[in-house]
Amino acid sequence: MNIKKIITILFLLPAGFCMAQDKFEISGKLPQAGNEKMVVLDYVNSAGKDAKDSTLLKDGKFTLTGTTAFGNRAYLYLVPLKKDTAKRRPQPDDQTFYLEKGKYSVMGTDSMATAKITGTQAQTDHLLYTSQMDTLMVHYRLLVKRYFKASSAKDTAEIKRIQSEGKPLGGRMNAAQDAFIFSHPDSYVTLDIVVNDKAMVIDPKVFDPYYKPLSKRVLSSFTGQKLVAKYQKAMQLSIGKTLDFTQTDDKGKEFKLSSLKGKYVLVDFWASWCGPCRAENPNLLKAYNALKDKKFEIVGISLDETKGAWLKAVTADGMPWAQVSDLKGFKNDVAVRFGITAIPQNVLIDPNGVIIAKNLRGETVLTELSNFIK
Repeated sequence: MNIKKIITILFLLPAGFCMAQDKFEISGKLPQAGNEKMVVLDYVNSAGKDAKDSTLLKDGKFTLTGTTAFGNRAYLYLVPLKKDTAKRRPQPDDQTFYLEKGKYSVMGTDSMATAKITGTQAQTDHLLYTSQMDTLMVHYRLLVKRYFKASSAKDTAEIKRIQSEGKPLGGRMNAAQDAFIFSHPDSYVTLDIVVNDKAMVIDPKVFDPYYKPLSKRVLSSFTGQKLVAKYQKAMQLSIGKTLDFTQTDDKGKEFKLSSLKGKYVLVDFWASWCGPCRAENPNLLKAYNALKDKKFEIVGISLDETKGAWLKAVTADGMPWAQVSDLKGFKNDVAVRFGITAIPQNVLIDPNGVIIAKNLRGETVLTELSNFIK
């Protein structure tokens, strides 16, 4: 079934569908946790809102009941009733799990973090994914620790060794993650992985292999509906679509993209505070100077919130092209309209206003642009 049909079904569903009263029950045993402890549950309720519940740990046992809808990430904390004044920042004793309709068992000794939480299919999936990634994550954390130590010591040789080790490790982590995603398309855990790790920048060519297999069941969830909406917005910036917008420029005047019809235009989403964006500006400047006499323009859409910071960056980076912003940050009207939630991003439109390329960056940006602009 295509996405449009899924959206239609979602809107035609009765209002009570997303308010389903999916009952859950969590029973736990932590016999050596001691007295004067409270168990806190942080979860998503049946209305899709963040909620909390708590109960006292009594004789090492506790029970929590309530309602939710779909399967969502949740958290269990074991909290002492009395603050330990000897510790400035006590480490939280908590564990992440997946909560949905059904019964759960929490079995441990004296800690929530080390307890075993079992129950529904979503939690089974979570435990499987965690077990597959744990060893790789241990190696990753060790590399990060080594990197910060080497950076502090300015040990360039060690940094290069870490980078050489990190690349294959990253490849193994991505492969393990992809293997889980593709083998569990009907899992709420997979949905979360896709949302958190694959959907920051939605390019259909890259994203569709992860998105298309997701089941109707998971796409109808609270998280799934948000992803569907984001995907639909991003599709407006796909190759072959026509692009136009109006926004205020850096001189306070109204600017309309279609005023540049007849030219190739690179529309660049950036911000003064975005390091990777600023690093791209020299590449864009080189391309602009080389191609500006061939009916080529750049329009920067800044996701800044203060005009001073925005214009200071424009001057510092020597950007002579058109600049627009409504100073709303990521709530920028154009960014919201097209589902931009990460930068830098850009699209290249042809003289008719049709998108012909996306996310051209790096030292090769001039070569890539020159393939389109003869």
